[in-house]
Amino acid sequence: MAEYIRQKDIQPVCSTNEAREYFSNCGLTYRDINDGDILSLVLMLNQELKKANKNRETSTGNMRLSEKINVKKRPDGSIITCFLYMNSHYFTQRECISFNADGFIGFAGWADQGNTNPILRAFLRWCDSLKEDQP
Repeated sequence: MAEYIRQKDIQPVCSTNEAREYFSNCGLTYRDINDGDILSLVLMLNQELKKANKNRETSTGNMRLSEKINVKKRPDGSIITCFLYMNSHYFTQRECISFNADGFIGFAGWADQGNTNPILRAFLRWCDSLKEDQP
């Protein structure tokens, strides 16, 4: 197996604050998010993590989404909170994206830019897809 050598000079996709602003500027709220939307986000995250691993952007070549998802929903099916996690060979269930009860959206607060970039790319794509579904 070839040695994993990470890219150098990784440029940010955007800041986490800019990603949160993008969500808001798309006119989205937690009331717009249901189980199907979370599934779409999971698929996009898996795609972006796979590309980032292949391109050696992540700190290891085996970052992946955890199967664990914690979600609390309103009676109408929209989310109150949702927590998605990541795994690697040296950790399990670290924060990937968190939709907190106070409205704050967190993005892998433990991670550096190379590990956060695929998450941010997936999140921005996901916002665009949700925005397109708005009436």
